[in-house]
Amino acid sequence: MDIFVVEIGFIEREEISPTTHVTNDFKIDTDDNTIFINAVEKHFDMLAPEGEWEKIAVFNDMADLIMLSRGMKIPRKKTLGFLKWLARRNL
Repeated sequence: MDIFVVEIGFIEREEISPTTHVTNDFKIDTDDNTIFINAVEKHFDMLAPEGEWEKIAVFNDMADLIMLSRGMKIPRKKTLGFLKWLARRNL
């Protein structure tokens, strides 16, 4: 998110969060997005596979993509443990 603030230049850090939509929440044009993506790839020494950037909606998605590029496994929706399952049934 800090890279976004620096590269875009007109958005304050306090205006964004992990769930902020990268393009829809601000009026960001294609050139700004390209500059931002290039800065992220350079900073993290990565090159995302073709089509992966189009899947990014919020900053959390971007963090997942960066971690995947580093070989980390991203936990998906975890199954409920017994106690959580039981608590939901008692609601």
